[in-house]
Amino acid sequence: MADKLSSKAASVDRESKIVDPTKGVPEPKYDWRGLTNEWGVRVIPGPHGLRLGDINVGSYGEVPDYWQDQTRRPRGSVGRPGIPPLPYSLRSKHELWAECSADLYEEAIQRRWIPATEVPWDSLKTLPDDIEKAVCQMCTELSQSANTELEIISYWQDRMSYGYFEVKQYLATATFDCARQLEALRKRALSNGGGLGIESRGRVNRIILESSGGWTEAVVYLYLLRGTYITRLLTGLLSAAHNEAEAFIYSHMLEDHARHLTYGYDHLEYASTHHDDASLIMGTLLAVGEAHMAAELKEGVVSSAMAIIFGGGIKGARTHGMERYLVLVRDFINDYLAICRTLGIDRGKSLHPVFKRYLEG
Repeated sequence: MADKLSSKAASVDRESKIVDPTKGVPEPKYDWRGLTNEWGVRVIPGPHGLRLGDINVGSYGEVPDYWQDQTRRPRGSVGRPGIPPLPYSLRSKHELWAECSADLYEEAIQRRWIPATEVPWDSLKTLPDDIEKAVCQMCTELSQSANTELEIISYWQDRMSYGYFEVKQYLATATFDCARQLEALRKRALSNGGGLGIESRGRVNRIILESSGGWTEAVVYLYLLRGTYITRLLTGLLSAAHNEAEAFIYSHMLEDHARHLTYGYDHLEYASTHHDDASLIMGTLLAVGEAHMAAELKEGVVSSAMAIIFGGGIKGARTHGMERYLVLVRDFINDYLAICRTLGIDRGKSLHPVFKRYLEG
């Protein structure tokens, strides 16, 4: 009997020591449940997976002409009162939008390339000094342009509203493209007995970086003017590549650059059709930009370096090398004017005299 009483007492004692797991734990709050603008959405992946553009369904796909919020509220989510505003200055759709942004984002992340391991560096062979110096000079010039693009995108991206996340996400890939190009160009300059050349005066780079009138102004200089020219330079360098490493770098830079220009041209077209006087403003900006571009074209560093590459050395640069470069510049100006016409910008009559001379020559 005593043993039973002792066992029962021990059991009661153990039970008294068991801690209630809910004691002192606050009751979960469930008042956030049901706070949604649209419930029941079920997006189905397509043949290429679930792409960024595929999730723009219902209210989640509604891109407003003006984004009221100055917070980081994701588009389509429920706003919360009392959130302090952030300095997002680009809040109108016409200031940054391009319909192709979501598709360009998908393409960019699928077409990444790795300079360290994918460029066939072992294909580099010793080149004559004049040609090696010319290639290294072009690597230097293109590095400065890539760095300028990286900096100006980063500056304006921070000011873009979250309501236009497709643009912000695509431009994030564009900055990485620029960083990768910087890496590849620097490695090429330092891997074949040469080295980096002389710094560019950077006239066009400066007006790009000092574009204070908005992202559209920067795009006019960065892509319509400078970018169209760089496309022709890269195409020319690819046609005259001396080895598989150079061919790989230039071809992949062209792919990256094509995406950047697609966004740039698409944005300028959207801006010109959704904002009063946009085409006139772009024309005014280009009159300034052409003057700086003309000064760069006359400086002779890029022209002589490209002539040496095209001519197979200094001797050939004085003849067919320079002729090929002049054709390249003429093609650039024709491309530039064609895009301007598409955007409703008439530059024909007021085209800078230096540009006109290249067309006539």
